[in-house]
Amino acid sequence: MLLRKIPAPAAALLVLAVAVQSPARAETTIICTKPGVPLCMSDTTTFVSADKMAACQFEVKEYVDKTMDYLRCLNEENTSTGQELTRNVERFNCRLSGRNCG
Repeated sequence: MLLRKIPAPAAALLVLAVAVQSPARAETTIICTKPGVPLCMSDTTTFVSADKMAACQFEVKEYVDKTMDYLRCLNEENTSTGQELTRNVERFNCRLSGRNCG
């Protein structure tokens, strides 16, 4: 990211330019949904019955899979947001330099 030393009022505009983006140029939003912990883990009767333990084990496996998907989603969102930030700061700096940046 190429940020050069700019006067304080322009620096304030940089923050504003990055923080506020017009809806026409909005990026695709990634929505990551955090899975809930299986209720069977808090149920005192789960570990009394072999059938309930087996069912809970299946729910925990699903929870692990969904949580791994959630973590991947967060990573993609983080990467996408960083790229969007870089593009917007570069665009701002380009316009600040007086060039036609589109």
